[in-house]
Amino acid sequence: MLWKKPANIKYTEMCIYIDNNITTIAEAGKNPEVEDKVYNYLWLLVKALAIKKHMFESFQDYDPYCFYAAERLFFALRKNYLNQGKIIKGKEIRPIKSCLNYTKKLLYPMKIEYQRQSYQTIISEEWVSKKFDAFQFKEQLKDDARESHQVSKNFWIYAKDVLEHSSTILDDVLKRSPFGKDSIEYKYLKITILLNCYLSIKNKGKLDASPLTVIMWKLPKSMSNYVRVLLREFYTALKKEILACYEMVNIDDFMLEKIISVQESTNEYED
Repeated sequence: MLWKKPANIKYTEMCIYIDNNITTIAEAGKNPEVEDKVYNYLWLLVKALAIKKHMFESFQDYDPYCFYAAERLFFALRKNYLNQGKIIKGKEIRPIKSCLNYTKKLLYPMKIEYQRQSYQTIISEEWVSKKFDAFQFKEQLKDDARESHQVSKNFWIYAKDVLEHSSTILDDVLKRSPFGKDSIEYKYLKITILLNCYLSIKNKGKLDASPLTVIMWKLPKSMSNYVRVLLREFYTALKKEILACYEMVNIDDFMLEKIISVQESTNEYED
């Protein structure tokens, strides 16, 4: 992955390469090196145009947007080539002749969609986090009832299994990243997220989705906001799995009340 435009190539040359290789990337996975190069050139192109137009107040917002926009453009160009000449929703699909003009046209609409999607993701993550933070036993009698039925013991068995397989959960999250599983960027990104997860638990005793500082492992600092996005997604996925474990072994309130009432009746009889 090239994070900066090479000095020996112009943006116009990148656009020409993209336009000339749409046919080459039409079939997914057939020419992975060309696919990566086209995606990378789109990423660099979007970043240059977005910075030139001062689309974001914070410089760290550009990389996450560029990943989103480059992916949208990549698949739009491929889909356009495959559907050329077809009538879809009453309109004939005409070829995209210039990726540069197409990108300029969609730059702001993609920003709006990116911000909307980011907002919805944050709201969803906050809901899961609030539910997770409220995850505690409320009454001592219910605690005792759960313990008597080994709810706590079984929960921790399941939760431990989730944590042991957290790498697989992270892989599912990273499927949405632009990096292939065998790429060096994927490896560095995975190490970065696991490292931040480890430090969060070690230093704060919890999964902090909004750390003041993100530790980067062999990745550019400009990616820190993108890493924050993936961290939130990873923590949300982990929390959902842990909550699911609790739901599997938990005794519902109706049954707990029954158990408690039986215990109280037994105590009265013994008295």
